[in-house]
Amino acid sequence: MRYILILLFCCNSLFAQVEQEETFTDTNITKAYRDMKNSFSEGYYLPQEIESMENIIQTFDDEESEIYGYKTLKVQWENAKEVKISLEAFENGERICTYKSFDISLKQIDTNIASTIESKMLYPQDLQTHIQNACACNYFRGEYGYDKAREKELDEKIIQYCKPLPQAYKILQEKYNNQPKMRKILEKANSL
Repeated sequence: MRYILILLFCCNSLFAQVEQEETFTDTNITKAYRDMKNSFSEGYYLPQEIESMENIIQTFDDEESEIYGYKTLKVQWENAKEVKISLEAFENGERICTYKSFDISLKQIDTNIASTIESKMLYPQDLQTHIQNACACNYFRGEYGYDKAREKELDEKIIQYCKPLPQAYKILQEKYNNQPKMRKILEKANSL
């Protein structure tokens, strides 16, 4: 029974999870990679100066990590038709709203590009959810309601993400009371 519980915990908090699978039709890998740099997802951007077909391991400086949210970027071209990109997040809450690392794979298949994104969670699921909600709350609190409809939408988002935070914080504080690293992460999320 103990081994089953350990396995379930690992599956929920440590292993990579496939976030997205997508196929780009009638394109080539260099174009897909170049387009991806500009806006690969809602959550992050890749640095603009990265050249196609180059293998790179890049540690971001403070200014870059503020923009991109990550500590390290690695680009590894396996061959002319396959590239793997790793974005490594800060594990100790330095950039608290970056709560996952990512491995991105692009593969040329005939005239199409198959893309997969795998996320590696840095924290247990309950703590990760709390961080996600705290970051969303912080974001929507800082938004400007330029008309009545937008103000109403922002009020709803603030209720959705901000209202549950104090109760969740108390529960997680008690749960992770004897884990200094997790308590530090929790405090960081609470101070947003």
